[in-house]
Amino acid sequence: MMRLLRPMRPIGPIGLIIALLLLLASCDREPLELYYTGKAEVVVDVDWESRFGERPTGMTIVLAKESDSIIFTDITNDVDRYTMMLEPGTYKMLIFNEYYNGFGSMAFGERKSFSDIFAYAQNLQRTTDFWDVNHTYMKEPEAIGCVVDTFTVLPEMADGEPRFVYYKDKVPTEFEGLWLHETVEPMTTEMYIRVRVLGIKYMSSVIGSISGMADGFLLTQAWRRPQSGEHLLEGWNIANITYVNNDTLKSVGYINTTIRTFGLPRGRELDVQRDSTSNVLSLCFTLIDGTQHVFRYPVGKMIKYRNIDVDTSLGQQGGYFAKTDVTLELDLIVDAPFYEEEEVPNLPYAQPTGTGAFDAEVEPWGDDENIDVPM
Repeated sequence: MMRLLRPMRPIGPIGLIIALLLLLASCDREPLELYYTGKAEVVVDVDWESRFGERPTGMTIVLAKESDSIIFTDITNDVDRYTMMLEPGTYKMLIFNEYYNGFGSMAFGERKSFSDIFAYAQNLQRTTDFWDVNHTYMKEPEAIGCVVDTFTVLPEMADGEPRFVYYKDKVPTEFEGLWLHETVEPMTTEMYIRVRVLGIKYMSSVIGSISGMADGFLLTQAWRRPQSGEHLLEGWNIANITYVNNDTLKSVGYINTTIRTFGLPRGRELDVQRDSTSNVLSLCFTLIDGTQHVFRYPVGKMIKYRNIDVDTSLGQQGGYFAKTDVTLELDLIVDAPFYEEEEVPNLPYAQPTGTGAFDAEVEPWGDDENIDVPM
């Protein structure tokens, strides 16, 4: 006798849940594990304040491995700490503020070579200066700071074979990677220029330039480029006006300004490496009667490092110039006793345009008061 098999009823929702619970209960659950892929964690802490003096909004990090070729470039807004996962090997690292296209005053060359990458000044073209028509100057560089370092990721920091560690266990020492602490060094400096002027009471404004200054620097070597250019000198102040023997026609005073610069070119850092014409200071004065007068002075031997005796202090070896000296501040003082009376600007008599006045009276300023000179 043939029996007919009754079809199975479908399992309802409750039955399905019960079946899944029984299935899970029959499995042996393994603890979670940590998995290592042959790379080590490298954490870089960056100190911007100690030497560079300001915290940027972004930074660029560059790596080369086992050669001079740059293999990795990244831009980040996390400027205080940066984390990388790296395979074993020896790495050269460069960090600088902002990014390649983030500077209006400079551009970058040799960006594929770690040792040769450099920054150079962008041009500033002026067409209205009668004394240097259509002249090209270097833009005054924005602040830029760099970190340069070399580190090694050892094989034991990043095991080449896949490794598993019980999730409750402490991470083994060989997987702790590297923790680097870096301080950013400023790569620009400043130059202070002070000029003694005879007949300064007749001056309305002044503009100038200084030639023979470095046009850039090597980011990973700190050395200045040997190529040079010319900086425009604006923003002059006038101070310390006095009168010779109380004679109001014989006024004497000083003009001064400060610029940010890359410094002196490679090979001309020491004054013994320069002649007087290595740097030329040009000054164009507009007098109160509207006339203009130009003075030029060869000052290559007169540029000095501030508060430094070059013969005994630079490089701590007496006249030796080290990479750490490239951003020393500079002074150029055009004044007696270094210059004779005829070697400083001597402005001729002038009276205001459109007046019948014989002379213009100017009250003397105190020694500690600076007055802005209009441009």
